[in-house]
Amino acid sequence: MALGGDIVTSERFALAKKVPHHTKSRNIALHSMETAGYALLIADWLEEHGLPVSHTTVVRAALLHDIGMTEPSVFYSPSHKKAFSHPRMSASIAKEEFGADESQVEAIRHHMFPVCSTPPRSVEGWVVSLADKCCSLNEVRKSTGRIVAVMGRRILRWYRRATWRESLKERRDS
Repeated sequence: MALGGDIVTSERFALAKKVPHHTKSRNIALHSMETAGYALLIADWLEEHGLPVSHTTVVRAALLHDIGMTEPSVFYSPSHKKAFSHPRMSASIAKEEFGADESQVEAIRHHMFPVCSTPPRSVEGWVVSLADKCCSLNEVRKSTGRIVAVMGRRILRWYRRATWRESLKERRDS
């Protein structure tokens, strides 16, 4: 089976397709697959530049890094607690249900750095953490693009009005 094939065909991953993540139109499974894609790109680049990276560790850890959010105790917890609790739960599920080795568990456990204070200890951990950030930023950017545009226009209008008022005031004062 391909890298992570046992993961994406599992019942747990099927459940992850039903759990929203970052936006209403996204789910944990889709986010995890895209994170794995980013992780492979980063790993390939690092290997091209002489740093060996385990593709198996990177893909499996990326696919499982948020799987803990499928647990109701994590999913229904407040966002600020979820950020700290889901890496531990994800690592536990990865080890118990998918036979993740220690390097995969470590990458999953520390993927929330710098939100969580402990940085990854391996190159693969750093790759998964960076890939997760890239994927998350891209998801949020896509979903908030219209909001950003609207807010940007409002800020620009406010700025123009403020500078226009200042220029009027300066003309009156001179």
